[in-house]
Amino acid sequence: VSPLGVGRYQVTIDGGTTLQLDAQVHGDLVHLITEGSSHSVVLGGVGDGQHAHLAGAQVAIQVLDARTARRRAQERDGGLGTGANVVRSPMPGRVVKILVEQGDSVTAGQGIAIVEAMKMENELRAEIDGVVETIHVKADDRVEGNANLVTLSPRAE
Repeated sequence: VSPLGVGRYQVTIDGGTTLQLDAQVHGDLVHLITEGSSHSVVLGGVGDGQHAHLAGAQVAIQVLDARTARRRAQERDGGLGTGANVVRSPMPGRVVKILVEQGDSVTAGQGIAIVEAMKMENELRAEIDGVVETIHVKADDRVEGNANLVTLSPRAE
């Protein structure tokens, strides 16, 4: 799930189907509008898990932060080397420092940027080996959660 603006999201399902939707949240009720259809989803806990209820069906769900979701996708897709080529801010904050320059070669795990959020500095790291293609922000910029900070081009094997 990637935010596109206030209440608007792009959703990619299992790395394939992509759709855009509008969402309004009212407590445990989420109202979704996509491609001309409207759905109300009730979220809640059942036993020791979370579930979504839609049109009489109940589905077990997991809500993951962006880093955990990317890590699990990497594990599912075969491990290292399949990470994202865009380094994103995990939450709203302020860019403290960009640790690379355009054209730099980087390796998976290398520090790319430092973002301060909730009075803590977070060093964001490359998920792939690559070359810095675009730097989207500069020090002292304020960013939203999931904002693109640096785009990497995968290194040719």
